[in-house]
Amino acid sequence: MDPRGSANDRYPDYGAWAEMLAELHDKNARLSELVSKRWPPRSGAAILSELERERTRIARELHAGAGQPLAGIKLHLEILDKFTSAIPEGDTSESANAARQTIERLQTLAEQALSQVRAISHRLHPPEWQEMTLHQALQDLVESSGLDGSLKFSLDLQPLPAEPSHGVKVQMYRCAQECISNITRHSGATEASLSVAARNDSETGGQIVLTVRDNGCGFDVSSKHAGIGLRAIAENAASMGGTSSIRSDAEGTIIVVSLPATAD
Repeated sequence: MDPRGSANDRYPDYGAWAEMLAELHDKNARLSELVSKRWPPRSGAAILSELERERTRIARELHAGAGQPLAGIKLHLEILDKFTSAIPEGDTSESANAARQTIERLQTLAEQALSQVRAISHRLHPPEWQEMTLHQALQDLVESSGLDGSLKFSLDLQPLPAEPSHGVKVQMYRCAQECISNITRHSGATEASLSVAARNDSETGGQIVLTVRDNGCGFDVSSKHAGIGLRAIAENAASMGGTSSIRSDAEGTIIVVSLPATAD
């Protein structure tokens, strides 16, 4: 017997509290079931598309809602600065110095805030490659990475029956981007290749297959420290009804991602 007594003895309202928690848990479970029936889970591609639209909306709102007022504040501060410049240079009174310092500080803060808003808006807004075809986007990615100048690199973009959906293009690009980043930073490779090809089969229909290889030092795929980006590749491929595989050893790494061409 606990000398301190039971929970009900020490806290008279404990039983009612536990009953209330149990009831809340039951109601939450019923609510979750109702929500899942009324609004079934969406595919990863649908969520990705919605995220991209939301990023665009936020970018526009930042530009118009914060960027333009800040630009106006900066302009008016410049006008104020002209007025303070009329103060004689020999005037070292406290009020004159305070006016100059305040205007200068406000100009600095306004410029910093405006720069931050513009930078965030730029990062959120869909980049130019999203308006390109998949092949053009990947070609641009490789050229901008400088990878083909730092090692022996092969790019093989096979003709596709049709341009894949926007969601597939975004995922393929993100996968290629992550792979190229890992090759550059971690692999120590002297040779690498990236290829894209179409694959048709009776079970899955049209697939777009991205394959990235390198002859670097490799890594332990099962390690917890294998990388968030690589785990994201697998999760995103699965969410869109595709597959992915990562094989790595001392002779190099091979990453293959296959997505349904029309997933969106």
